[in-house]
Amino acid sequence: MATIQNIRERLEQIERSLFQHSIHPIPCSELLRLRQDALDLKEDFLNSSFIGAETIDELEDIRFSILEVELSAHIFASEAMYQNTEEPMRRLNDLYESVSEGGGNQ
Repeated sequence: MATIQNIRERLEQIERSLFQHSIHPIPCSELLRLRQDALDLKEDFLNSSFIGAETIDELEDIRFSILEVELSAHIFASEAMYQNTEEPMRRLNDLYESVSEGGGNQ
């Protein structure tokens, strides 16, 4: 079972890789791997005991960031394969709007 610290570390690695992609594009296969890593991370987060989290707000921030990297990786991979990105873009926009409407801490 993944710990909150392990989840944070994996999340930071995915975020760093996606940021690097925005500067220097990485191959589509790597983007697909990052998307799968984000999906695996989300599953591990949902199955974790949440031990190690200090507040509910911290858990909400982690949840938000996991959803953000999952959707971002999906968008980047779809773009690399010349596929439609309308649906993941809409979902990402909905995520951001939920936060701006007071639904989170970001």
